[in-house]
Amino acid sequence: MTLASFRISVESPDTLDFLPDNLYSLDLLVRPLWGLYANMLAQLVAQVSSHVIIHYHRKTTMAAGYAQEVELGLTPSNSEETREKLCSHSFKLDYEASNKDAVVRRDVNWALSFALLSLIVLVILGCALPSFGIEVLGLVGLAVESGNEFEQAKTLYSVFDLASMIVDQAKFSGGASDYLGLGTLASLLVLTVFLVPLAQTASLLAQWYAPLTKKQRMKNTTLNEILSAWQYMEVYVASIVVAAWQLGGVSEYMINAYCDPLKDTFTSLSYYGILEANDAQCFRVDATVQAASWILVAASLILAILNHFIVGAASQKVQDDEIPAEQRLHSDQWLQSKQSAVTMGVDISMSMSADEEEGCLELREVTISPVNPRFTDYYFFATARSGSEEQAGETPGETFEAETAMLPVDENRSDE
Repeated sequence: MTLASFRISVESPDTLDFLPDNLYSLDLLVRPLWGLYANMLAQLVAQVSSHVIIHYHRKTTMAAGYAQEVELGLTPSNSEETREKLCSHSFKLDYEASNKDAVVRRDVNWALSFALLSLIVLVILGCALPSFGIEVLGLVGLAVESGNEFEQAKTLYSVFDLASMIVDQAKFSGGASDYLGLGTLASLLVLTVFLVPLAQTASLLAQWYAPLTKKQRMKNTTLNEILSAWQYMEVYVASIVVAAWQLGGVSEYMINAYCDPLKDTFTSLSYYGILEANDAQCFRVDATVQAASWILVAASLILAILNHFIVGAASQKVQDDEIPAEQRLHSDQWLQSKQSAVTMGVDISMSMSADEEEGCLELREVTISPVNPRFTDYYFFATARSGSEEQAGETPGETFEAETAMLPVDENRSDE
């Protein structure tokens, strides 16, 4: 945004015959130095190192889980090569052993297809159309207008225009460091704002509609997670909003401090209508938010919702396929604590007399690790009971019932 805001060219007017051609030419630009590039490299190192650490963390936990299955004598899942579409998967509704499941409604599938296609269109339009404008005011703005046939000194930028301007500045500077640094900056802009959102949309589309094996689905989920970390549409829009808010005051402070002796002159010229109030100063740059920025905001919101929907469905499918029914409610983190969010009262005096019961009645607090909400919990309205009337194309007449899963009773457990 700073590179675009202060990239100003002033040319001598060609319409005035009494002035020689190309009498003067002025180019104003901001040249990034190692401080900016060091910050950019630090962000790249942080992103890449996070992906590497997460990869080896998951690799280690998967190996430990496989070893635990072998130690307990459990048979590893043999569904590695089974292909299934996520959109047609039957999601288990209950945490305990049950034959109740649900599938995504047909109209939801149609809405999801429309949202994915709309997202592609919105990303392309948001990057191709102008997302912000830069207007130069003051004496510098008048000089720019005089060399541009007195048209308004305002430039509109899209994502592609901004990347092109950055590359052109590298060509203007001509240094190898500028080619490398500004070229990398322009590439990251197009990559993170345009290409990555499209790639993430394609990943979600394949995750939902393509018949994938378990291994392919895991790889696609990992790819989508990586793409999410490199998706910067909302960051780009946030930078535009901040620039529109702060750029005018910053630009005035840069140059107008040296124009104090001309303040009375500017006031008089503005009073008599010779100069407009905005031009009665030496220099000011204003940024305005254009329509494409709000298109990108809409695209980022749709992408976030679709990502939560599809990734949640894929996560529950993994639970349905891999976790036995009798273990869906339980966790290996059972603690005796008074800080539990869920408590159970355990009466151990059932076999005692009435006198003994009054003195020995106890309540034992058991901490239960809460079960995380699943896809069918978040989006219960988007699913219908498998085999219900609605799935057969008739008017739905079935209502859902809430069920409470009870903790299993261990008969061999001591009451001490």
